[in-house]
Amino acid sequence: MGKLYTLDGKLLTETPEIRVGEKIYPVDNRKKTVTKILDAATSATKNASADVIDRSLELALGKPAAKELNDMDLPFPAYMQLFTLVISAATGEKPEVVEQRFQDPAE
Repeated sequence: MGKLYTLDGKLLTETPEIRVGEKIYPVDNRKKTVTKILDAATSATKNASADVIDRSLELALGKPAAKELNDMDLPFPAYMQLFTLVISAATGEKPEVVEQRFQDPAE
């Protein structure tokens, strides 16, 4: 007999979280939200990358949390790592996989 995988209420109601400093932020990992984030991220031009990250954080964390994080004025590499962690939490993928997806093909 093979393995049986099911989706139960517990799995559907648990929300992934990320921690920045001492604060914990829940990440919206619902299908419609993740689809919007990935659509925006994959259709963006290189020049609009900061705007896409801002929009992705708003979708995944909510406007108040995204504003709070943006107001921290993080160095850009930290900001990119934050984006990677949020996408990873939303999709359930490892951060390394997410980083590869958003690498510049010219590199």
